[in-house]
Parts: sequence; structure tokens; C-alpha cells
Amino acid sequence: MIQTIRIIGFVFALFLAPFYLPFAQASFSYETHTLNNYNFTTPPGLSKQVDFWKKIYSEYTTQHAVVHDMSDLGITYEVVYLGDKPLSRRAKERRLDKIKSKYRKILRRIAKTKNKSSLKGEDLRVYKLVKKDFYKASRRIRSQLGLKDRFKEGIERSGLYMKEIKRILKIHKLPEQLSVLPHVESSFQIGAYSSAGAAGIWQFTRGTGRLFMRVGYDVDERRDPILATYGAAKLLKKNFETLNSWPLAITAYNHGLQGMRRAQKRHGSDIVKIIDKYKSRTFGFASRNFYAEFLAALHVVKNQNKYFPRLDIKRPLRRASIRLPDYIHINTAINYFGMTREEIAEANPSLRRPVLNGEKRIPKGYVFQAPASKFNNLQTSYNRIPKRALHASQLRSKFYTVRRGDTLSGIALRFGTRVRSLKAYNNIGRRNRIYIGQVLQLPKRRSSRPAIRYADYSPEDRSLISYKIRRNDNLSKIAKRFNTDARYLAQINHIKNPNALYPGQRIRVPQSGPSIQLEKMKSKRKLMESDYYWVKKNDNLSKIAKRFDTDVIHLTSLNKMRDPDSLFPGQKLRIANNAPVKTKAKKKNQIKNFKLSVDRSRVKSTKPKESKIIKMERAVPKGTLKVATHSKSKERLNKNRPAFMPVSFSSGSQEKIGTITVDFDETLSHYAEWALLSVRELKKINKIPGKGEITVHDQLQVSFRRTDPDKFEERRQEYHKAIQEDFFNNYDIRKLTVRSVEKGETLWEICHDLYTIPLWLLSSYNSEKDIHALTVGEPIVIPVISPKTG
Repeated sequence: MIQTIRIIGFVFALFLAPFYLPFAQASFSYETHTLNNYNFTTPPGLSKQVDFWKKIYSEYTTQHAVVHDMSDLGITYEVVYLGDKPLSRRAKERRLDKIKSKYRKILRRIAKTKNKSSLKGEDLRVYKLVKKDFYKASRRIRSQLGLKDRFKEGIERSGLYMKEIKRILKIHKLPEQLSVLPHVESSFQIGAYSSAGAAGIWQFTRGTGRLFMRVGYDVDERRDPILATYGAAKLLKKNFETLNSWPLAITAYNHGLQGMRRAQKRHGSDIVKIIDKYKSRTFGFASRNFYAEFLAALHVVKNQNKYFPRLDIKRPLRRASIRLPDYIHINTAINYFGMTREEIAEANPSLRRPVLNGEKRIPKGYVFQAPASKFNNLQTSYNRIPKRALHASQLRSKFYTVRRGDTLSGIALRFGTRVRSLKAYNNIGRRNRIYIGQVLQLPKRRSSRPAIRYADYSPEDRSLISYKIRRNDNLSKIAKRFNTDARYLAQINHIKNPNALYPGQRIRVPQSGPSIQLEKMKSKRKLMESDYYWVKKNDNLSKIAKRFDTDVIHLTSLNKMRDPDSLFPGQKLRIANNAPVKTKAKKKNQIKNFKLSVDRSRVKSTKPKESKIIKMERAVPKGTLKVATHSKSKERLNKNRPAFMPVSFSSGSQEKIGTITVDFDETLSHYAEWALLSVRELKKINKIPGKGEITVHDQLQVSFRRTDPDKFEERRQEYHKAIQEDFFNNYDIRKLTVRSVEKGETLWEICHDLYTIPLWLLSSYNSEKDIHALTVGEPIVIPVISPKTG
């Protein structure tokens, strides 16, 4: 009888199974996943996380901070009100650090208390809240700013793009719910930029972005909300097709596809299990919470009228566009499209600063956009542009490596530009300080004519002979050897990049002393703005002469002064050409507008050496300045960086094979792109196996059969300049702090967990060290950053 009942029950269960299955799918992790259809519900085990982020997005503003447990988001110690008056980021940090320290002490006190029944007040409240593992909990305290006001602003901004974003997702057959991801990533802020280098509303990193869109020195499509949406759709589709799970595919958008493949291989496709069990150096708080944040954002957007009753959602943008068949200058676009520079920048967010400033042209093939209300047909406006303003190629970036004895005024004169332009392009401070080996970006010439006109070579003046370049030669050495001028050698040999010389190359050199024309040219060079000085209050000729390393008699004669005591503020004086500026060194630790602090609790036995500050215009030897000592000293960032060193060639080699050193954020695909090679060719030259990897400071050989070394260097340096420009457009270095490396610490933890700074920035401020070979107790300089206000 019992056996019969069991059989009937089994058959009845089979009959009900099809009716029960849809209800099961709505709640559990084994629900059906398809590319374009998925019911995004909160899985069991993720409710605490989703509820936490719902409150962050809909209850607490940026004037609130939630102090909570990093692992168990159900534990909230305190919600801190930061006040109506806006506090600086540092002031907020100090206040929250005190509160976190308070709870850290309470938890450790509870952990040491054997008789828990004796606990009272706050200790008792925290005891009941946490329940167990109190010491471990004391190491998991974190604070999270509320985001209600930013989320509301994001909903209002999203109206500009949401219709088009959903259309693009539909084209790629993806769920339209994915359109809320920019709320999680950036609150729909077009100019959003993270310290890790992620940009735009979809927060693409440079490496991932270049797989799906154009990311270069002139154009960065990550910044364009619509172009970036096409890239995001392709990435999300690829993630899903690989993982076959939307929770995992969405988490992979933050953590990376390969990381989630490893997690899936170890723990299956249950997102809750992966969050609880998967351990990885890079699978931190952000990755573990990304899917919960997405679900919370989806809930708040669906119920936006409940949480934000008075929304002012912006209307969708309407744009006119044209794909440019030629390269055009920004000034051409301004003149013939009738738009201001600011209007062009707003309508074309992917155009970078070099294009907007005129250093680069708007590239051929670029889809130029303008407000539809202003243009019926951009093609008509484009057709009016004269042929002479249409170009077949891009303007080349020019870089110059500073050598011993160089001055800003001398470099400006040599390349036909102004000192003020050099300073602006390279973030050089008021003291005009440059150093040997520094790579300067050169602004375009003020006119098409060279600043220094070299006399054409005449056989009657002197005869030329052929010279074979040796190892370690440069134009300055060769010029000195043949009693001539490096610029003259560059002129007669049509050398555009003096740093691209290689052993075995033959150039023409004069057989004997300098030509009459060259001597005349030197004596008649034009005075630059830096050859003058404007008199200040309390100045006198003695002070000025001392400052410019000259004497009163010389200044009096040079300026034809009858009365040396008749100086007045604002008077313009001519000074000795190329005279280095002398200034008194500041007293120890007296650095204006900058704070250099030492975290003494972390410095063990080795004391950092005092930095020697040299304040002069003339280039100083490498290594003179041990630590950058000013928040605006960005001009020193590339000291000793391999990317800013010229390609080296072996002595006597006739093949066009150069050697480079790997720098941060570089891959084989980068080198292949810059050298016009394939990755396979590079691997073959360097005998790298199929899945072999390269690391920073590795030596690599590169073939220059298809491009010149100077063009390779230009592309490489533009890549790194773009990274640096983007970073410093969004972040300031607030202070420098010196700390010792602790046992068990990794560079990743120092840069991503403790200070949130890019590796290249840490390396730049420790340029005398190999940061990949640091030892325990070794002091390092940490640049502490903060977002720019406004």
C-alpha cells in the first residue's frame, strides 16, 4: 500500500512540474538565461547587499556616510551626517577616520572581554549587531557616501541618451535593463574619470576600450556616450556568450571576463556562491558588489517617481552629423561650421585636448556632430571649405629630449616657439626648471618659416665628408668633434629627430671649422621674450644683475641707461641671452603651497634622504632631484621612464632592429600597432612562446622595416601623454607621504587598496628605484591624490 502511494505521488509530482517550474525560475539560481530575455530578480543570499545599495541610491545623500561591515552589508554601525556646509574631501576623511577608529576599538575591546554579559552601552549594541568574530570585524570597517542626489541627477541627465542607448541594446539583442549600468558606473556623467583610468559614462578602461572603439591621442571614443554604448553592447554580449549567465556577465563587466571564467570554473554559475567563496587579489569589494548595485539601481529607476517625485528629465539630444573625408583643423571647423570651440567640444566629447587646442587635426573618418537645431545639412557647410584647408594626413607631435646646458629660451628659439608655450604644454612651473633627459612636447611653430635660418651650404665655403655614426654618438658630440653646430648638422642632413640616430648610419659633416654663414647666423639670432625682464617693486640693478649672473655695467650698456637708479616697476630690461636664473634655495621643508609628510609609524630603520632642490632654468643632471617636491611638478613624471627614452640600436648592426624597454600599461599589441607589425612577428623576433607574457622593464627587440623609429617613439609617447593628461585633468596630487614597505604587501595592494593610485604614478615619484624589486622596510614616496573640484 505504501509503495503504491509513493508511485502515485511521484507521477503527480511529474504532472505538476511544468506548472511549478516558472515560479522556481523567478527566484533561484538555476533560472533560464537567454541573450535578450532575463528576469532580473534578487537571488536568495543577495538580499542584504541589494537592500544596502537601494538605501545608498535612494535614502542617503552625499552629505551622509554609512559606516558598515565590508563583508556583511547587513551590519551598519552608524549613519554619519556630514552637515549642510560642504566639507572638503580631506575633512570628510578625517571625520570618518575618527568614527571608524572608534568602532575598531570597540570591536577589539569586545574581542578581549571574556564575560560578554558585562558589556554595556555602545559595546553591548555593537556586540548584538556583530554577534561573532569581533577581531576580524574590526578589520572590515568601511564607509560609503550616500548617492541619492547624484543618482537623481543621473536620472535627469540620462534623458539625453536613454532612448538611443535602449535602441542600441535592442540592435544587439540585449535586455534593455542593462541601460541602468551607467547609473552604477558614473551617474551618467559624461566627463567621469577614475584614478584607474576608466572614462565616460560606461567607464571603459583604456585597454578594454581600444578593443571596441578608437582610443588615441586625438580621439577617445570612450568619452562619447553613444559611441561608448556600442562598445558596451559588444562587451556585454561577448561576456554573456562566454559565461551563459547574466549575473556573471554583468559582474565580468567590472571584474573582467577572464577573472569570471576562473570563478565559474571553480564555483559554478551561482553568483551568490561566487561572491561568498571566490578568492582573488582583484576580486574585491567593488567586484563582489557590482551585481547587487546593478539590481538596486534597476529597482530605483523602475520606481523613480516614488523616490524622486519632482524629476526634470532632459529631452533626447538631436544631432546633425557628417563623416569627414579629410583631416581638418579646429579653426577650419569653427570658421565653416559656424560653431565656437566650446560648442564643438560639447557636441563632440570624444575630441581630446590636442585637437581642440589645434595641436592635432580632426581626423579623417571622424563623425563630426553639431546641434540639429543649428544645421539642416552639414555637408553643405563642409563643401564650402577650400581645398587648401583639407589635409591628407595628421599633424605630427614633436618631442625633444633635454640635454646638458639646454635652457627653455634656447629650446624655444631652436624650434620657433615661445617660452610661455613650452611651459604651458609641459606643465612647467614659474621657475622654468628643466632637467637632463626630460621629454618636452613642442608646440607648433608660430609661422611656417623656421625661427633660425641656416645658410644654404655652399661648396665654396667648405667641403663635406661622410661620417659613420658610432655607438653612443649624438649630434652634439659629432658637432663638437667637427667644430660645428648640431642644428647645422640637422639642417644639412635633413634630420627631423636628432634622437633617432643609429650606429652605422652615415651623415654629412664639415671637413674643417665653422662656416662664415653659420657664424653670422649665430650672431644675428632673434631675441626671445625670455631675454627680457620686467622690473618689480624694490628691484635695483645690483639685484637683477646678481639674479641673472651678470653685472651692472653690462646691463647699463645693454639697455643704454644714463641713470642706473631710475628704474621703475614694469620697466622692460634686456638681459644677457640664455642667462640662467639664480634663486636662493628655500629653507628646509619650506615648500610653498605643498605639504610633504612622513608617515613615521611606517618608516622603520631607513630614513629617506633630503631632496636637493635646484632652482634654475638651465637643465640639471639626472638624479639631482631625488623626490618631486611640488604638487605641480608634473614635468618630472617621465624621468627614467622607458617610454620616453629613444630606441637603441646595437653597434655595427645593419638591420633595422631596435631595442626598447617595456613600460607600464604597454602590451605586445601596442608595439605591433606602433611599429606597423603583427603580434606574431614581434613574438618571433623575441622568441616569445604562444601564451608568453611581457613585464615592465623587459627588453624587447622591434623591427623598423615598416616605420621609422621616430614615428614609433611619437606614437608611444602620445599614448602615455594621453594617459597622463587625462589623469591630471581630473586629479591633483594633494601631498607626498613617505612610508616603508611592509611584509607581505604587494604593489597592487599599495596602489589599489591603500592609496588608489596608478602604478605609473607611484613609479614616477620613485624614479631612482625599481619598484618591482622593493624590499621590506624600504621607504617609498606615495603621491596622495584627490579629485579636482568642479
